[in-house]
Amino acid sequence: MSALFTSLNAGRLQLKNRLAVAPMTRVSATADGHATTRMAGYYAAFAAGGFGLVITEGIYTDKAFSQGYLFQPGLSDEAQRDAWKPVVDGVHAQGSRIVAQLMHAGALSQGNPHRDGTRGPSAVRPKGQQMVFYRGAGGYPVPQPISLDEIQEALQGFAQAAMRAREAGFDGVEIHGANGYLLDQFLTEGVNLRDDIWRRRGWTAAACYGGCACGACGCGGGFPCRIAYFAGEGE
Repeated sequence: MSALFTSLNAGRLQLKNRLAVAPMTRVSATADGHATTRMAGYYAAFAAGGFGLVITEGIYTDKAFSQGYLFQPGLSDEAQRDAWKPVVDGVHAQGSRIVAQLMHAGALSQGNPHRDGTRGPSAVRPKGQQMVFYRGAGGYPVPQPISLDEIQEALQGFAQAAMRAREAGFDGVEIHGANGYLLDQFLTEGVNLRDDIWRRRGWTAAACYGGCACGACGCGGGFPCRIAYFAGEGE
C-alpha cells in the first residue's frame, strides 16, 4: 500500500505518487465547449486531495464530427485552449500533473452542433439508445461511412488539439480508443465493413489509426502521448 504514495517516472511524466484520476464524462462545459470555473474547481479538488495525476474527461478535437455530447469541452480552437489554462494551473498549483484525453465520438455522437449527421467506419447503426443523462434521446442514427478525406481531417484534428493542449500547459495527451468511440469502431467486427486500408485486420487498424493519430500528436520536445485502446488499459 505504501508504494502508492511513492513517486513515479511514467515515461516523461514525473509523478509525485501513483494515484491517478481516470477520465469521466461530465458535460459541464459551456455550449461553445469552453472549460468553466466549476470545472477548474472540480479538477483542482482531486489534485488537492492527493492524486498525482489527473486525466480529463474526453475532449473533442475538431469542428467536424468529433463532438459526442452537448456541453462537452473541446480543444478545437484557441478560445477553447485558453479556457483550459485555469484548469491546468489549478492542478499544477497542487503539485500534480494533468493529461488531456482527446476523443472522436464517431457513430456514437449524440450532440454535435457543427455538422449534420454522424460518421463511422461503415453504415452500421450503433446498438442501444442514446444516453438521456447526456441529453440524448432515442436510438442512434445510422452513420455515413467516413471518407478518406474525413479520416485525414480527423487525424489533423487530433494533431491540432494536441498542440493546443501543450500550449494550454497540459503535461501530455491520451487518445481515447475505447468505449465504442471512433478508434474502437474501426476495431470492432460487424462495425468496420470497409474494403480499403482501414479495414480491420487484427491489430493492424489499431496500429494504423492509433499510430497515425498519436504520431500526428508528436508536438516535438518529448510531449507525452498515450493511446488507450481499452478502458483501463493502454499502450
